[in-house]
Amino acid sequence: MFEIIVITPEKNHPHEEQILHAIVRACSSTIHVRKPDFTEEEYRLYLTSYPSILSHMVLHEHHVLAKEFSVKGIHLKEADRKFAKEIPNDVKVISTSLHSTDDAKNISDEFEYIFYSPLFKSISKENYGADTTEQQLASTIAELKKYTTIPVIGLGGIHGENIGLVKKSGFDGAALLGAIWQSEDPLKTFDKIHSCIL
Repeated sequence: MFEIIVITPEKNHPHEEQILHAIVRACSSTIHVRKPDFTEEEYRLYLTSYPSILSHMVLHEHHVLAKEFSVKGIHLKEADRKFAKEIPNDVKVISTSLHSTDDAKNISDEFEYIFYSPLFKSISKENYGADTTEQQLASTIAELKKYTTIPVIGLGGIHGENIGLVKKSGFDGAALLGAIWQSEDPLKTFDKIHSCIL
């Protein structure tokens, strides 16, 4: 099954709470909370606004809060994987990030899925990524699958016009960021992208 994951914007969107609740209601998507500039207290305050969907949330920062809130788990950035042994046993590690196929050679199997990026020219980061063909995507995922059986979620520049390529080429899912939060109507955009892979 091809999964769509939504990553929160770094800075709060004015309708973020309403949008995230609606997305989870619509298709039970996993929400990755990525707020790199938030203090621990700001992060805590943010999470208190989502009691009914905490079980869908994966924390990118302030992992200690996973012991305080009943979240799905935590995400380890590439640089944080070396600290994986320091994560308490009762905190579930869900995912990590890869940026080259060679990185998959050393990935351990405790993760539920891996983000691989960038697939396309990024929508939210300037001068990051490049346009990619279906053949290149298929080659990338084949290379990754040589080294790991963990599901791979594509990230970077994914929108309604190219998500079909991501699915067709063999990725296990797609993560959305800029396509959602930089659109005029994030919820409508999400619904349109989701309909492209049904």
